[in-house]
Amino acid sequence: MGMSLTRIKQEDENDPVAGRGDPSLLGFKGGRKGTVTVKRLTIIVCFILFATLMQADPIFGSKGGGVGNYRVRGNVFVAAEETISEALVAAGANVEILGNVTEGLKAIGGNVVLSGDVEGALAFAGANVVLSGRYHDQVKGAAANLILSGTFDRNVEVGGAKITLAPTARIKGDLIYSAAVLDRQEGSQITGKVAQRKMVVKREGIEKWARKGKKALFSLGILCWIVSIPALIIVGLLINYFFPKPTDAIVASIFGSPWKNLGVGLVFLVVVPVGIVISLITLVGIPVGVIAGLLYGIILYISRIYIGVWIGRKFLGYIKSTLSTAFFWPLVVGTIVIALLTLIPFIGWLFRLFFLLISVGAMWVFVWKSVTLKG
Repeated sequence: MGMSLTRIKQEDENDPVAGRGDPSLLGFKGGRKGTVTVKRLTIIVCFILFATLMQADPIFGSKGGGVGNYRVRGNVFVAAEETISEALVAAGANVEILGNVTEGLKAIGGNVVLSGDVEGALAFAGANVVLSGRYHDQVKGAAANLILSGTFDRNVEVGGAKITLAPTARIKGDLIYSAAVLDRQEGSQITGKVAQRKMVVKREGIEKWARKGKKALFSLGILCWIVSIPALIIVGLLINYFFPKPTDAIVASIFGSPWKNLGVGLVFLVVVPVGIVISLITLVGIPVGVIAGLLYGIILYISRIYIGVWIGRKFLGYIKSTLSTAFFWPLVVGTIVIALLTLIPFIGWLFRLFFLLISVGAMWVFVWKSVTLKG
């Protein structure tokens, strides 16, 4: 059964290490009050981290589950002659386990030294950790500075800034590590494989997010394609409602001379961006360049309306002659046809460019004629 709070308090009072506290052990110097404050803060942080570790780390199997022996204090010490026959949870500023643990161990602290015999699984976390005992089950943990000098019967999965394999280290399973520095000293032995988990996780993570990104982009593309069709139809209806005569004139221009409009559209598509760039370079022409750029984008967008009506009238005119002069159904059919043609692999962009040049050319011819007639 777990240790009661009364027992922990009594052990703290009787333990010379826990009661008095040695500042030099932690590397802190100063008055007693400062040392106590640091210890209390360390205990609180350790308790929070260990609570998270206990919830997130599933390495305790049948040997490590259940209610265990919890020791949370400034300094946790288990003597070499002591044997703990249940799962041990130890957290503190300094944790030193010299005795044996038969049902698994979880240890967290600023300085952690484990030199006993651990039958169950081991999970640890700390700033400076030394594992010099015998570990019969799997070992998982992380430390800023980790020294492995004991015997490990199963796999070891560890991470840290620096991991040192002492000459006495014996790993009979695999060593899976994540560290900036791995110091494998002469005499250390590893029976299984050595793998750097950082690279594996990174590669798998990139591939995983790449697959998710492709799926997300594909779904987003389909959604935008579907939404763009009714959106363009609505815009076309509004333009025809407010500007019916210019709409009829532009569509009629496409019918009358599509190849001429194709050439004019090519000139417009190339020359206008050059003029916009020149305007933006000059300080005075920036407002004009910004406005021209917005108008250029609007023209490219609404140009699909006129070419859509033209294509729709061509198709529907063969079915019913009255539809060759209509607007709504030719717009709907033409917009859908253009959208489908542009989806064709490799040549879809050619259809898009062809329709764009014809429609833009017809719009520019209409604007040019309107300006010259007024002049």
